[in-house]
Amino acid sequence: MSALALDRPAGDLDSPAATSEAGDLRQADYFLRLLAQTRHLLDHRIQEYRRAITACEANGDLEGAASLRRMAHREKQDRETLDRLIENLHRRFPRRRARLAVR
Repeated sequence: MSALALDRPAGDLDSPAATSEAGDLRQADYFLRLLAQTRHLLDHRIQEYRRAITACEANGDLEGAASLRRMAHREKQDRETLDRLIENLHRRFPRRRARLAVR
């Protein structure tokens, strides 16, 4: 045992499993925040597409509206993927859900 380890009580020594779990939890928090931010941006873009679609339809630009609908659809698919990733992280790290809800 090293000299530094002798100076600390036995309970202060971190086990490799505890250190690994703490790292996993920090990573989960980071990725959940990142995914939530990305989802927020997607929601904003989808809303902008809806506004643009409405404007195109009002101006009689049906081709432009159809193009915007396709782009919005792709954004919605990306959002669904993000939702699955977020849900998987919540399932793997159930305590993370409560911490994110408070922020």
